[in-house]
Amino acid sequence: MFKLNDEQLAKAKEIALSNRRKKSCGECYDRGYIGTTEENLLILCPKCVDLDKAMEDWKDYVAEVPELKEEFSDLFEEASETEEEIDVTKLNRAMRRKNNK
Repeated sequence: MFKLNDEQLAKAKEIALSNRRKKSCGECYDRGYIGTTEENLLILCPKCVDLDKAMEDWKDYVAEVPELKEEFSDLFEEASETEEEIDVTKLNRAMRRKNNK
């Protein structure tokens, strides 16, 4: 099982702190994270951390560390197929027309 070492965990904590939006938070007690997983990964505070920005910063850090880049390779995979959003109302009308025929 993969586990972040102390240096990598310290960097993750630094990223969490640097991406906080609020000055004080009762959820994470101003740390930027609620806890850690068994793999030593942080559980970011959704109340006070800009999750998208924190993930971008983490992705940039992971790209610089070969062992992490291998472990978190899914962060760098592009969507192979573009997903189109389906207008539900149009889909429902089309299904009704098909059933009425």
